[in-house]
Amino acid sequence: MYSAQAEAKPVLKPVLKLVGSGVVMLLAGCGMGMDDATDYAARTFSGNGEQIYYTGRSQAGTAITYQGGTMHAQMHSTSCASCHGDDRQGKRLYPKFWLVAPALTRHALTEEHDDGHGDHERYDKNSLKVAIRHGLDPAGKGLNTAMPRWQISEEDMDDLVSFLITDSH
Repeated sequence: MYSAQAEAKPVLKPVLKLVGSGVVMLLAGCGMGMDDATDYAARTFSGNGEQIYYTGRSQAGTAITYQGGTMHAQMHSTSCASCHGDDRQGKRLYPKFWLVAPALTRHALTEEHDDGHGDHERYDKNSLKVAIRHGLDPAGKGLNTAMPRWQISEEDMDDLVSFLITDSH
């Protein structure tokens, strides 16, 4: 006698193994390819803007908070460097490997017209502040929602923007 249930058991077992392995890999790899802000804790920084970029904390010890971003950013302490990289060249985002955070070098922000993430004018200090706080490029178009919207004091913002625009990376 034919039983659909008997036939399903051999198929179900490999599927469950595959799903279980995927969950284990996801949990084990959480953070894989991402630099958490705590990775930079022992580093010495030349100024407040650089410290904010790498750690998400000001030199006064204030955490720079944010809303949105990737699932990883929402689950972990993150910073600009977590997505844009130690060298500020940008990198693939975890877990959305098809997205690449753009470079945040002085050249990419102020000298190139198209950063590969939309055709817009160069950033200046004011438009960069708008991008960081509100997620809008210089043309007023929304940045990808993977970019967190940062709540940051004006003094800390000035230091961060100055670091991004004047640093030679």
